Amino acid sequence: MKSKRLLGFRRRARVGINVVMVLIVLLLILPLWYVLNNAFKVEKEILRRPLVLLPSAATLDSVIRSFKAMKYPRVFMNSAVVFALSCALLISAGSLAAFGIAMAKSRFLNAVYVVLVAMITLPFQLAMVPLIFLLKGLRLMNSYLGTALVYSGWFLPFVVFLYTGFIRTVPKELEEAGRVDGCGLFRSYRSIYIPLLKSITGTVLILRGVPIWNDLLVPIITISRATMSTLPLKLYSFIASSGSSATRWNLVFGSTFLVSVPILFVFLFLQRYFVRGVVAGAIKG
Repeated sequence: MKSKRLLGFRRRARVGINVVMVLIVLLLILPLWYVLNNAFKVEKEILRRPLVLLPSAATLDSVIRSFKAMKYPRVFMNSAVVFALSCALLISAGSLAAFGIAMAKSRFLNAVYVVLVAMITLPFQLAMVPLIFLLKGLRLMNSYLGTALVYSGWFLPFVVFLYTGFIRTVPKELEEAGRVDGCGLFRSYRSIYIPLLKSITGTVLILRGVPIWNDLLVPIITISRATMSTLPLKLYSFIASSGSSATRWNLVFGSTFLVSVPILFVFLFLQRYFVRGVVAGAIKG
């Protein structure tokens, strides 16, 4: 009797968990569907029936107009350069720092690691005002490098935390075998550890690359030239300039669609590496 009750309880619990998960997925999909649903409608149909499943006459007019209004090729290149620079700095600096922390038996480096982990909890808003003065002093305002350095400093503690946890799960015998073959510390990092870091690097690119692409706060601080606007900054200025009473919702949804598509493909491409990184970090060692 107890076993039957236990089985019944487990089944009900499993059904309840599945229902909750389905509701969570629906809540996450709803904003994406709302954008896709209205990006291919004319403005009148958006205002009249924004939640209709299928528009009566789908059109690319809103997307094409948004493409021209945003000057999409130029703004896309701005975002791509900032994204590439930021990710390159995060991956190179984060993996090197994590390698040093994980391999060296040093109380000082362990203390540095604890401080870095603690810095993950600090909100970025604490550093906003000093950051403006620092960038002006270094003449890095309105520059791709300055914006990328801000992202690197902001996200580096979390990246070091991920890389350190992964490197500590790699068997020490690999590094010892490389040392026997004449590998120095840096060569061991380059030849042995970098190939193993591919999966966790995919995880880093998803967990920090996606927020970098979608971020609006940092470009507002570091970029004031219209020619250097990133996609989220351009979208923000595009919406704000029209005013709430005269917002062209067809252009708003078309622009949102254009901003979201590139990073969606990046996410789909890196998804397998994300799963591998999480699983590898959980079962190695």
